[in-house]
Amino acid sequence: MQPEPARVRVHVIRVDFDSNDGVPPDAQEEISTELRNNVIEPDADSAYLKDLANGIAEVGVQGALRNRGYFIATATANLTTLQTQGTDISVVVAIRARLGPQYRMGGLRIENAESGEPLSISPEVLRGLIPLQTGELFDVEKIRTGMQNLSHAYGREGYVDMTPEPETQVDNERGTIDLTLKIDQQVQYRVGNIELLGVSDVTRQRLLESLPKPGDVFDGTKLNEFFKVNRAILPPDVSRDDVSVERDIKMRTVRVLFDLRMCPPQSN
Repeated sequence: MQPEPARVRVHVIRVDFDSNDGVPPDAQEEISTELRNNVIEPDADSAYLKDLANGIAEVGVQGALRNRGYFIATATANLTTLQTQGTDISVVVAIRARLGPQYRMGGLRIENAESGEPLSISPEVLRGLIPLQTGELFDVEKIRTGMQNLSHAYGREGYVDMTPEPETQVDNERGTIDLTLKIDQQVQYRVGNIELLGVSDVTRQRLLESLPKPGDVFDGTKLNEFFKVNRAILPPDVSRDDVSVERDIKMRTVRVLFDLRMCPPQSN
């Protein structure tokens, strides 16, 4: 067995921005606060500071800027070590950025990835799940949240493998970005059978009352409700890790298995 790689704890003491880059003050504050408030624990290989700097630039800096409409912003970060005490490293982060134009949301289309096929959920309903309106600053995080909302909506209808595929079209003259979300719906699953291991017959019957029945559309969100509703009779440390969902693609059904055999019983 390979030994676990050594890890260090990197503390960001200060974040410096080049005043010539024009990074908005609120973005500077967000980036600086996020970096200073979190201890980063990378593997201590020979290039960990370089890799960490790249991660800060690509995720922390570019992410904050692209949530403010700077869709093509790029950034670099350089880390300077101030102090080393054992595995604790204190650093200063120097950031350079090229903002590029600031874009606003243009048009939004939601359509089936299978050309000409209808969507199982109307585009009007799906549009309401995207928290970004025409004319607002193009915010990548809100687009990401919207796609998660679409996945949840489809998941409640049994389309647990649905994926939204975003396509952007930049209009530099108008300063807008048009977005098309192509929905790859996949297949709709129904409940095949549900098994509960490690509980008494009485408890099993009580738990089954709050679960979908065979033949019902499989709604994955119901599993979260299941844990809340049955908290009093479930083992105290049970979690979604104790549940497996197996797909039968041919039959378009799922087998849901609750394996509670390793969970200690609820104390009286």
